[in-house]
Amino acid sequence: MRRIRLIGMGPGGPEFLTAQAVEALRDTDVFFLLEKQGRGKETLGDARRKILDLHRGPGAYRIVTAESPPREKAQEDYLDVVADWHARKAEILGALFEEHLAEGETGGVLVWGDPALYDSSIAILRRVQAQHPDKFAIEVTPAVSSLHLLAARHAISLHDIGGDFLVTTARRLLAGGAKGQDSVAVMLDSNAAFAKIDPENFDIFWGAYLGTDHEILHAGPLKDIAAELAETVRREKERHGWILDIYLLRRRA
Repeated sequence: MRRIRLIGMGPGGPEFLTAQAVEALRDTDVFFLLEKQGRGKETLGDARRKILDLHRGPGAYRIVTAESPPREKAQEDYLDVVADWHARKAEILGALFEEHLAEGETGGVLVWGDPALYDSSIAILRRVQAQHPDKFAIEVTPAVSSLHLLAARHAISLHDIGGDFLVTTARRLLAGGAKGQDSVAVMLDSNAAFAKIDPENFDIFWGAYLGTDHEILHAGPLKDIAAELAETVRREKERHGWILDIYLLRRRA
C-alpha cells in the first residue's frame, strides 16, 4: 500500500505550518505538484518549494510536477464543470502516483490553506482511490486557514459571543447568502462580489495574499469603501495576474 499525504500549508508563509505539518514534510518520500498556468501563477509553486527548502533543505527532496488542467468557465452547469475538472486532475495525479511512488512509499501534496475548507484535494484523491482500488491510502494534515489569519490580522472575532457565522462563496453571496446573517465569511471571490450586494449595515474586514509578501488589508463600513475596495481588487489582479482574497461581513448592532 502506498500512502498519499495531504499537508495543509496554511495561507502561504512558512511560519504558518504546524509542528505536525513539518513532521509530515520530513517523513514524506516524494512530493507532487500540479502547477497552475498563467501570468503570476508560478508564485504559488514557488511558495511550496520555499517551504520544502526550509524544512527539507534545497535539493534534499524529490518533487514531481505536471501542468494543472484549466477549469472551464462555468455558467449554469457549475457543478458539472467542477466535476469534470476534478476528474481530469485525478487522472493526472493517479498516473503520477503509479509512475513515481513505489510500494510502501509516501507521497505528499502541499495544499494551500486547509485541505478540509474550500479545497478540492480530498475529493480528487477519493477519485484516485476509486480508479486504483486498494493501492493508495489517504492521510490529511490540517492547517491554519486564511480565515483564521484574516481574523487575527484585523484583531476581531469571527462571530459575536454565543453567535454563529456563515462561511460561503461569492457565488452564493450574490444569490442572497448574506440575508438574515450577522457574520458572513466569503471565500473564493476575486471579483469583488461585495460591491454588488445591498451593503445594509455591514462592516467589511478584507484581506488578500494573506501570509505572503504582498499581503493587503482593508476594513470599514461596506457602503463607504465597497467601490474603492473593488478598484483595489481590479488593480491587484492586473498587477499580479491573480488574486486570493477573503473577507468577513459583520452586521453592526
